[in-house]
Amino acid sequence: MHDQSTHTRRQLIGSVARVLIAGVVGGAATAQLTGGRRVLGVEPVLRAAATALEPAVRLALHGDLHFPVDVAGGDLVIPNGFGGVSGVKGAGGHNGVDIGNGCSDGRGRPLLACVDGTLNSEKVLSTAGRLRVLADDVGNYYRYHHLDAYAPEIEVGDRVRRGDVIGYMGSSGNTSWSHLHFEVWIGGISPGLGGRAVDPLPRLPLPIPGVTVGLPDC
Repeated sequence: MHDQSTHTRRQLIGSVARVLIAGVVGGAATAQLTGGRRVLGVEPVLRAAATALEPAVRLALHGDLHFPVDVAGGDLVIPNGFGGVSGVKGAGGHNGVDIGNGCSDGRGRPLLACVDGTLNSEKVLSTAGRLRVLADDVGNYYRYHHLDAYAPEIEVGDRVRRGDVIGYMGSSGNTSWSHLHFEVWIGGISPGLGGRAVDPLPRLPLPIPGVTVGLPDC
């Protein structure tokens, strides 16, 4: 029997997934085995909503990034995809994917550098909350939103290596669910600086034990 907090958390994540009117666009759903059960790579409701969107821009690279959240302990879900709109406190564009705990509170979970590179910037915004941006050595940028706290040992301008802790999962900004909103930008940090957001999902090294693409089963 599940307690009330678990039920409420699943409702919240389900609400976030429904608000993010998006799916993983431009490819067939894939299946993976997680905890002995078959998990569809795209929830049907998300896939149906995605048909109204233009196909997400995808990269030729696959699985080349270090997973941006510490996977120790499992219980991670990616309940939505690239594109559409988001925001429980007002609508906004969804230029990435969300990664968070499915059946427990993920606040304070370590967030990890996905590439070797530099801590390019950090700031606090009403939408993204507390955020950090990494830059690789070929002009691409990786945005981490909604942090609870920065890793204090790393400052803007410092070099980072794949797997370094750069911050901690939280719910700052335009969200009520503790999670990481993760974006990949090619050629610039924003559209005004010549960049374009691309779908991060193909670049994540999935499947990973304990990580479910879809809604949690709890």
